[in-house]
Amino acid sequence: MFKLHPALKKYALFFISLVIIFPIKSYALETNTAFSIQIKDNAGNGGDIVTYRDGVYALSVEKYDTQMFGVIVDSPTTSLEDINLTDYKLVSSFGEVALNVSNRDGEIKEGDFLTSSDIPGVAVRANESGQILGVALEDYMPANNEDVGQILAFVDIKTSFIDKKISKNLLEILKTSLTSPFMTPIEALRYLLAILTVFASFVIGFSSFGKITGTSVEALGRNPMASASIRRVVIFNFVLTVIIMAVGLAIAYFVLVL
Repeated sequence: MFKLHPALKKYALFFISLVIIFPIKSYALETNTAFSIQIKDNAGNGGDIVTYRDGVYALSVEKYDTQMFGVIVDSPTTSLEDINLTDYKLVSSFGEVALNVSNRDGEIKEGDFLTSSDIPGVAVRANESGQILGVALEDYMPANNEDVGQILAFVDIKTSFIDKKISKNLLEILKTSLTSPFMTPIEALRYLLAILTVFASFVIGFSSFGKITGTSVEALGRNPMASASIRRVVIFNFVLTVIIMAVGLAIAYFVLVL
């Protein structure tokens, strides 16, 4: 009867539990909740991107701004307003909004990732990995690519990985992602699961390899004539350890990007 290797059994159980508890994100389109925010110099109009930097809310003027907070909205579905504030703007951090955009960094098509730009408050198409604002829900086709107009977009601020070539390793991905001060509980759980997955895969891999290697050394001392067989066992377990760690890294990567 076929028996599953103990290390593989542990890893299989861990993977199954991860799949079961990993949350599925669902979006409620055409809804957004806005909050009353005082913006520096009371700047900005509906559709402008707002950032939070050095304790101050202001219009975003940086590409792939890691401090993006949301978008100014004129008519949110619901709003939470502080009656003690004056000269405030309503800002939404999640949901469908009218967004000011430009084709400066490429023609925007429905489904494209959008990010901030060096044009105050204006979004452009995201062409590389980094902090994104959300996704375009319609095409933008101005007469001039420098013109600023509005389209519907779905705001969901997060780090996204859209390079055709994966040029960032997992540590760089985590570093970039965690620079954002605004993270939903679901996003935080994703990063936590990714870190735990990598940690667990390395612990399982090294503990399994160490245990088998120690047993093999003892067996070699008792029976030097079986060195060839013992060597094959050690090599097999080394390969198995590498596979376990590689699978852990792959799972962590997909937990972050999907």
